[in-house]
Amino acid sequence: MKDKESLTAKRDRICAVVVTFNRKILLEECLTALLSQTRPLEEIIVIDNASIDGTDALIKACFPTVTYVRLDENVGGAGGFHEGMKLAFEKGYDWIWVMDDDAVPMADALEKLANSPMIHQSNVYALASTVIKQDGSIFLIHRRLFDASKLEARPIEPEKYKGAYFRMDTASFVGVLISHKAIEEVGLPLKSFFIYYDDTEYSLRIRERGIMVTVCDSKVSHPQSCDDSNKSIRRQQPLTWRDYYSLRNQIYTYIKYGKIGPNFYLKLFVGNISGLGGILLFRRSKVRSSKVLICSTLDGLLGRLGKNRKFVPN
Repeated sequence: MKDKESLTAKRDRICAVVVTFNRKILLEECLTALLSQTRPLEEIIVIDNASIDGTDALIKACFPTVTYVRLDENVGGAGGFHEGMKLAFEKGYDWIWVMDDDAVPMADALEKLANSPMIHQSNVYALASTVIKQDGSIFLIHRRLFDASKLEARPIEPEKYKGAYFRMDTASFVGVLISHKAIEEVGLPLKSFFIYYDDTEYSLRIRERGIMVTVCDSKVSHPQSCDDSNKSIRRQQPLTWRDYYSLRNQIYTYIKYGKIGPNFYLKLFVGNISGLGGILLFRRSKVRSSKVLICSTLDGLLGRLGKNRKFVPN
């Protein structure tokens, strides 16, 4: 009787949450991949951060089965994931697969996650796919270990990806399967981050209650964000609103989860002096760049989060 019951046991219900903003071409590829999964999703939720590029028309015309939520304003990636995961959680899904609109899961990516023996371990709160670049190589920066004493996050070494799975401390929101239990116990991503480091902070919050693992043969493609060959050019570019949120949220996260001592503040002070020197010597828009560096540091130290009206997307 037990064997018969186990064979007919209700399988976990899984929902995907995709956050988008003015990238309907990328979103179309992402949604096509999600709808082509060998392990079908029970629902796909798209959170649109008030796009003005025709995203709404695309969804209506090409993806009528997708649950589409268009927000009244751009609340950033952090706000989008907060709203999407909240909705999926309230609908009672067992697992929520989160990703940006530029992620393209391989056809069997979800099947590999759902069939991993780790998904049945009571202390596993999240499973993640391997992130690969468009050329098929592993995108190492998306899965990391966090050293609280050294205040650094370092990528998982490539050798780990040759196994079935491995533990990690932090994961970017690119193909991460988060359990209902995790949200129930640690809450939702902090929408006050607006953008950047919301996934790192959320991962470290999960780590306090359970573990996160990467399932190596589940793969999600993601475009490479920068070209190391252009370092000299990037060094001359002015700091932007992106740099403000990235540095502010990083400082806040390290203070919250790291082992903070005098060395942290000394390192931060020296880093800012060096940063200001680099701005004066190399960057354009020196006043603006200096303002970004100083404001992000102070706001991170003081825990002043939220969408800063002085630094908004342009």
